[in-house]
Amino acid sequence: MPAEAIVHPDSARLGLRLGRYELLTELAQGGMATVYVARAQGVAGFERLVAAKVMHPHLAHEEEFVAMFLDEARLAARIRHPNVVSTLDILDDPTEGLCLVMDYVEGDHLGGLLAKSIRAGKPLAQDVVVRIVLDALAGLTAAHELVDEAGRLLGLVHRDLSPHNLLVGTDGAARVTDFGVAKAEDRIASTRAGQVKGKLAYMAPEQTGGGPLDARTDVFAMGIVAFEALTSRRLFRAESSAATLAKLLHEPIPAPSDVDPSLAPFDAAVGRALARDPAVRFPSAAAFAEALERAALDGPGIASARSVGAVVRTLAATKLDAERARTKAAIAGSVGGVHSETRIAIPQSPTPSAIPSMKTASAIPIPAVRTDPRMPLAGTASRIVAMPPLPGEASQGQVVYVEAHSGKSTAVLVVALLLAAGAAAVAGYFASRALPGGAPAPAAAAPAAAATTPASDAPGEA
Repeated sequence: MPAEAIVHPDSARLGLRLGRYELLTELAQGGMATVYVARAQGVAGFERLVAAKVMHPHLAHEEEFVAMFLDEARLAARIRHPNVVSTLDILDDPTEGLCLVMDYVEGDHLGGLLAKSIRAGKPLAQDVVVRIVLDALAGLTAAHELVDEAGRLLGLVHRDLSPHNLLVGTDGAARVTDFGVAKAEDRIASTRAGQVKGKLAYMAPEQTGGGPLDARTDVFAMGIVAFEALTSRRLFRAESSAATLAKLLHEPIPAPSDVDPSLAPFDAAVGRALARDPAVRFPSAAAFAEALERAALDGPGIASARSVGAVVRTLAATKLDAERARTKAAIAGSVGGVHSETRIAIPQSPTPSAIPSMKTASAIPIPAVRTDPRMPLAGTASRIVAMPPLPGEASQGQVVYVEAHSGKSTAVLVVALLLAAGAAAVAGYFASRALPGGAPAPAAAAPAAAATTPASDAPGEA
């Protein structure tokens, strides 16, 4: 942690670079951190949009909040599921403090979608709500079943579920996020006696009294979310915390069909999820999902991800357009407009002009040694085999091919190859200097010998 974190107004952070991440535009603020759209940059022009959750500077020396932040990073990074927002990285910047880097989900949280649909006078379709809730329950199941390296169950409980912690993307998938106050057996931070964490209107009864918590606590919260999303009505919220707590603990809990008779197929599943006694409640998120799925198949059905994505793009169009515009403007306004990419030098093949000419001193036929794909790697032995020219290859004297085989006689064979080449050169020389009967060779004989010897090793040269 920094010795003393520099306090920046959240808007002043825009354009700051934390490690390889550049903060582009603000997404949301919470009690512990501000979330930004950020740009991850790498070599060769690599770029990717991510969400950067930067802890508020004034909390940098609050050990409890620092521990909570680190716990969230550590726990969320272990959960690998398409319905949980992935944690990619965590930074401890010398001036800005802790930063949690997560997948950027383009879309809106369920609370925002519900509010927009109510304002538009068109509540979310039942099949769309079912799809979103089933996705969230799948993500919760992955969290509840999380184990450590030894295979021991971690006992992870989110305990802060609400429509605002369920992100619904334009891809039609809903994802659980914000494990900041999650309960787990190996958390660094611990809840003090009498301290309650979470949003009161979405708490299970046992949570308000500081009782033991398990997966059924999250099931109760998801029952509230399902009720509110299906009916477009708040379930327990009242004018004060005391009134909210009284409704949660004592007042009769209505069924969805009490608000809308067409929701009767969901009464049993939602009602059991909202049982005040944990022993009566569904034992797991997976069990709630199974019951909800059966109810939906008997009723409105389950929307496809494509349909959910279309709803998100319609309801959140203004929000998405504004975020895209701010992000685009921030990228255009950054240094150079575009990330100055790091170029990696890639060796190139030499051009013919770059290869020095290696003319032979005399027109002496020299045996050529041709490399072949079957040539051995360094350190293996070889034997020498006479080979015919390749198709289309002009005859260049005796062609020698080195063939691999096992053994340790590489050095001897190389010497033999050189001796054979020298002997052939000498024989060729004397043959070119004499005619049958011992007469000296005429001057015109030399070009004939030169035709059997390559003038240069450069490709394309005669």
